Amino acid sequence: MKLHQNVALGIIDGLVSILLEEQLAQYTIPSILKKNPRWGSRDRRLVGQILYDVIRWKRLYEASIQKTVKEKKDLWLLLGCWLVLNDYPIPAWEVFEQIANTKILKNYEEAIQKRVLKHAIPDWLDAAGEKAFGMEVWEKELESLNQPAALVIRSNRLKCNPASLQKQLLKELDIKSTPIKEYPDALILEKQGNLKHSALFKKGFFEIQDANSQHVAQMTAPKPGMTVIDACAGAGGKTLHLATLMENKGKIIALDVNEKKLTELQKRAKRNGISIVETTKADRQDFFLEWTNQADCVLIDVPCSGLGVLKRNPDTKWKMNPDKIQEIRLLQQKILQKNAQLVKMGGTLTYATCTPFPDENQEQIDTFLSLPLGKEFNLIQSKTLFSHQTGFDSFYIATLKRTNVNK
Repeated sequence: MKLHQNVALGIIDGLVSILLEEQLAQYTIPSILKKNPRWGSRDRRLVGQILYDVIRWKRLYEASIQKTVKEKKDLWLLLGCWLVLNDYPIPAWEVFEQIANTKILKNYEEAIQKRVLKHAIPDWLDAAGEKAFGMEVWEKELESLNQPAALVIRSNRLKCNPASLQKQLLKELDIKSTPIKEYPDALILEKQGNLKHSALFKKGFFEIQDANSQHVAQMTAPKPGMTVIDACAGAGGKTLHLATLMENKGKIIALDVNEKKLTELQKRAKRNGISIVETTKADRQDFFLEWTNQADCVLIDVPCSGLGVLKRNPDTKWKMNPDKIQEIRLLQQKILQKNAQLVKMGGTLTYATCTPFPDENQEQIDTFLSLPLGKEFNLIQSKTLFSHQTGFDSFYIATLKRTNVNK
């Protein structure tokens, strides 16, 4: 397949935004595709594949071209490296004059003998992973996190069940799907499709949501009629799942600092046929005074390093660093302590992150339990869902029960 120049220019624009300007790939790539409506479906797939591959394997590609990317002209070398490694013809363009196929292939074979280059990760991340999990487990986790994410959806049980959704996906979109053991609402799709433009999506029959992300609401385990607070709701993927588990009965209050995300959540709730969700800004102090000791369940899906979702957000490993993680850890503990006050006697608190690293997970729970407020809680269960064991994003989930309330 030939790489057309206008497609190559679009790829370079995307790499500039993501690697040089540090924009998020998950927003930049759809934007690039939207700006180029004349690209055919094959070109669009190629653009997405190349962008994600170059971002994911940047350090390995840099070793293969023996150059660290610092400016726009270097990005053409990364693109040329991708072409060589994927056996594509190199266009006779000036930007590719330095591309030497044999040399790149030789450098690549030498580079993959070293773990940080083979898995294309920063040195600090490799050291942290080996320290936290040991070399054998870390190697398996790296291999899994470098695989593209499977496309998983969650059926909306207020409107359908997974079996009926399977049939409709096949009939209306010609997409085969398979249930996933231990994830009762999940279906893994065998191919990509224009899902968000489908009638099934617009009618609220499903949401796109990673399988391990779905496990968060399952472990929170709300019941119909409960009062539930989703303290870091974002655009509401887990909020909506909580509502379906509650059969749309009771009350969910979704908090977030970003008002645009809360607005999007309300739109999604309407599409899903959900009426029990209220939204409010997370920085409202009067809310915390009013709702102290009131909630049956509080879910805190805290901001985290995101190192468990490198399958779908590979640029995270180039944007994260130990100093940022330390800042995130301080914020996590602050959010945990603030929102734990909302749990009533006998109620539960669920803490979740999308990273397997213990300094954002078990250590945070241990710290909380050692505090005066934390002593009012007991740890009921906790688990780390590793990508290499499940095939999905890495998550940590802990559930605590409040057994004493000091008034």
